[in-house]
Amino acid sequence: MKLLLIPLALALGTAAPCALAIDLSGTVDVRAVSAGSSRSWTRAGLGKLRYDEHNDGLRLGQAILRADAELADTVSATMVIDANDERSGLVDLTEAWLRWNPVPAGPWKTSVRAGVFFPAMSLENDGPGWTPTRTASTSAINSWLGEELRTVGIEASMVRRGRPVDSPHDIGVTVAIHKANDPIGTLLTWRGWSISDRISGVREPLLLAELPVYRPDGPLRRQSRSIHMARELDGRLGYQAAVNYGYSGWLELSAMHYDNRADPLVVHDGQYAWRTRFNHLGARARDGQWEWMMQAMQGYTAMGRPGAAIDFWAAYLMATRHIGPHSVSLRLDRFGATEDDLIPADPNGEQGHALALAYVHQLAPSWSLVAEAVTLSSARPARLLSGDAARQREHSVTTALRYRF
Repeated sequence: MKLLLIPLALALGTAAPCALAIDLSGTVDVRAVSAGSSRSWTRAGLGKLRYDEHNDGLRLGQAILRADAELADTVSATMVIDANDERSGLVDLTEAWLRWNPVPAGPWKTSVRAGVFFPAMSLENDGPGWTPTRTASTSAINSWLGEELRTVGIEASMVRRGRPVDSPHDIGVTVAIHKANDPIGTLLTWRGWSISDRISGVREPLLLAELPVYRPDGPLRRQSRSIHMARELDGRLGYQAAVNYGYSGWLELSAMHYDNRADPLVVHDGQYAWRTRFNHLGARARDGQWEWMMQAMQGYTAMGRPGAAIDFWAAYLMATRHIGPHSVSLRLDRFGATEDDLIPADPNGEQGHALALAYVHQLAPSWSLVAEAVTLSSARPARLLSGDAARQREHSVTTALRYRF
């Protein structure tokens, strides 16, 4: 990862002396939260919401700054940093890449980028710095992507737009080769799914709940409670491949396969490599003032021998009604994991569902008000190891004021 960030930092650092324009954009989200849940995962608990009754109140949800620089006619650089008041260092890098956009010679347009970035999967996170625009929280799928997954590598995409050739069909193909992200699956296995909008920094340590399996006398004592998602441990390359289809501007379909190809027997400095792979489907349709979107994911992750392993899945359906400067969204989530390992003292299966109702009022071009209520019910036997009830119901009410520049 350091090798990929060095040229990007040099590019942005030399942009000003070369009189190249740097465009700054971003968002600030200040919110009031009332939450009722067990100890949140952001405080090393097994609660599934970002906030609980001990860390709710007035909070800084996001403070994101994005810098874009045109380095040449077809080359640009982008860097995104994020601040939130739960992070020990407050500010961290979330994305940084160089992009090459050659001028197309035909109907196909090619783009190549290298660095650290989110895979092009989310339908919800279309705001500045990969933030949601219709709700305060995101679905279980996109919550996990924001928490634990970042592509560190090179991505190439080819898109054929139908309009220039008088066709209603848009077609796209994307392929990426990446390193790092070997620990991906750690948080999903030992914490489980969540409903959140928290974006982890690439250098930020995430603290797991204190469970017996990785205590000094536990069966996986080499595993640290502090995980670092952007680590390369085994020297292997992973890959992801996606296809996209659009019809006449109102229908979008996508499919993606991800495989980090990690060696689950490798462990360094308290970090295991997890072999993680998943398939993803997405769909969005627009009809006048209505918008519907759906994403579904199914995958597998494993480490050690014997170690921890789960089959995981999640899906959501969201409907949004746009009325002038107002929008109302209703999202239904279902998620689960099935244990697939040989350590009875480490139960990692779960089942759950969540419902979110959100209202957004665009007060002005740069200002918006967001109100959201979330209720979540889940059953996770591992909570018994921490003295909590296995089945829990959690809820939160959030009112956020967002400024976008």
